[in-house]
Amino acid sequence: MSLYDLIIKGVLIAQGNRIADIAISDGVIKKIEPDIKEEAKEKISGKGKLVIPAFANMHTHVPMTLFRGLGADLPLMDWLQKIIWPLEKEFVSPDFVKIGTELGVLEMIKSGTTLFIDMYFFEEMVGEVVESAGIRAGLGFGILDFPTKVAKTPDEYIKKAKKFAENIKDHKNVFPVICPHAPYTCSKNTLLKAKELAQELNLLIHIHVAETQTEVERIREEFGKTPVRYLNDIGFLGENVLCAHMVWLDAEEIDIVKETNTAVVHCPESNLKLASGIAPVPAYLGKNLRITLGTDGSASNDNLDMMEEMATMAKLHKGTSMNTSAIDATTALKIATENGFSCAGIKAGRIEEGYEADLILIDTDCPHLTPLYDPVAQVVYSARSSDIDTVICKGKVIMENKEVKTLDEERILREAQTWGDKIKNFITKHFTRD
Repeated sequence: MSLYDLIIKGVLIAQGNRIADIAISDGVIKKIEPDIKEEAKEKISGKGKLVIPAFANMHTHVPMTLFRGLGADLPLMDWLQKIIWPLEKEFVSPDFVKIGTELGVLEMIKSGTTLFIDMYFFEEMVGEVVESAGIRAGLGFGILDFPTKVAKTPDEYIKKAKKFAENIKDHKNVFPVICPHAPYTCSKNTLLKAKELAQELNLLIHIHVAETQTEVERIREEFGKTPVRYLNDIGFLGENVLCAHMVWLDAEEIDIVKETNTAVVHCPESNLKLASGIAPVPAYLGKNLRITLGTDGSASNDNLDMMEEMATMAKLHKGTSMNTSAIDATTALKIATENGFSCAGIKAGRIEEGYEADLILIDTDCPHLTPLYDPVAQVVYSARSSDIDTVICKGKVIMENKEVKTLDEERILREAQTWGDKIKNFITKHFTRD
């Protein structure tokens, strides 16, 4: 008889609304049947639980958990220039990034995310945390035209990005991504060098695009065209490019994104909180664009909860379009799971034989999931991240009975609070607000 690594017994598979066993070996789903007889090294009871694919958070800045809640109610540029950039100048360091990442990864595991794409500084520290926590991440240094603690010139950023990419390319759970920050913080030359590096190393590019009207007007004034047209005209867009936000696009730009097969990361809650606008995602779906979902950093969201993000996305677009089927529950779940893994080149995000086992088990024994008629719809519209009981990444159980196995939660919360006290004292001494 076969000996599997893990069997989940008698679990309700949300997509298909059926109860079955799921057998996993070498990180891959090997068999899905009503009653698997073979033995396994480990078994989990799925009684009273439903299973969905784990979430893929395709745009975030994880270490910024330590800035959560700061600069509330400010628009994007004021938030960046008056709050975030001064705080980053004062506090960002390898130690800051490590504990900020631990806090963020802890939050993501508890809310069912097993893959995230990150853009920040000292990403080698992010990689260390990801590897020890047992989840996945695409990581890249933010590339800019102005100096920070990481680099002083665009060429230095590019060199460091290349060295970082080469250093982690063979790691188990993390992979490199090239991250020019945005068209308004990177010159044409910097953007093209980043593009060239990504092509040389066969990597994804992760960039902010068309997030606010102010950005669109700024690029239009400087280059005589909108951000998407500008990036397309310089040959930047393509199937390896992941554009975060993409709020302010017109019909012609949507066609450009389709023609170049560029991927979009929708970040509805961050866009709402910063009053940046609402991306026309139903129009993107109508053109069959590759749409994924992200939280953005928890300093602008203010959490990394993909289940909440998914529900917001689904309901937001019904309300703004006055169309109840603008983003249906099945589509919403796919955007939050399978689409992200696919854009990252990972065969996961589906509960199907041959797919990697990134899964979450949700406890349905609660008032807001009783009675359970339509598991997919009720996951999207009723479930909460606190309902997640078990998280599996690459076939490994990293949270069970709501306890994260790979991180020391008590220590992380204590150390994060210590950093919070330092930041609070600095703000009290140095910041004023009109």
